Amino acid sequence: MHRLIALIASILIPFNAIHMWWMHRKNRLTSRLALLSMLFLALQVALGALIVVFVLPGAFTTIDVANSFLLLIVLSAMTAVGWREHRQKTKQPSAEKLQTDADRAKRFRLPVFFALGTIFLQSLVGGYFRHSGNSQALFGQHSYLLSHHQRQVPSEFEALFWLVVHISVTAAVFASVVWLLTVAMRFGQYRAGAFGLLWLVIYQIILGFVTLQTKLSVISDTLHFAGANAMVGVAGYLVAQVLLDLSAVRIEAREKTRRKMVPAHS
Repeated sequence: MHRLIALIASILIPFNAIHMWWMHRKNRLTSRLALLSMLFLALQVALGALIVVFVLPGAFTTIDVANSFLLLIVLSAMTAVGWREHRQKTKQPSAEKLQTDADRAKRFRLPVFFALGTIFLQSLVGGYFRHSGNSQALFGQHSYLLSHHQRQVPSEFEALFWLVVHISVTAAVFASVVWLLTVAMRFGQYRAGAFGLLWLVIYQIILGFVTLQTKLSVISDTLHFAGANAMVGVAGYLVAQVLLDLSAVRIEAREKTRRKMVPAHS
């Protein structure tokens, strides 16, 4: 199943990248995002091949997980670019509206980047906790490490240490999302995304406890990882939205400046 989904992704991601590049050939941002998605996909394939062929230690899979999350952030940014273009074509916002959105977006730079940073860090910590064998070591299990030809099981102290780190970073994620939601409610912007992240954090906390209570059952473990993917995707989309709102006015200003300068030189 894993290889089948990987094959489907290996087909859809290049198709999406080529389509976005072809439809937005004059847009350097879209072209670069399309190229980045292809590069991260190629790296993902290479990392997966290395892990399988050389049977690398389980902890090495954390690098594979990190790259997949970076790929997801790029795809989320491409979605934000496409959706923004659609809205501008249908609503045709005025220069005043773009200016207002840009002024409000300035207040979101720090909270939205902090949220993405803590969520990404949490995903890495969770990935290492799982793939290093520490999560199974809590319950005296070591089937995952055996699949990587590893005989040495992490100590109970090491397993508890990484569990505490995992929970601590979760607290930081919750705080960052609450901060982002507070700013969103105050200025009336990006509220849907901020609320989405809050519900996902609550979902992840609940699934985390369920996963421990069920001793890492396949269903709860898979749903927990799916929640991490959803959080990274939503946070990446929000960051892209903020950056696009900030850049829109600067682009508009340069275009106006060039138009005004033409008569002066003619």
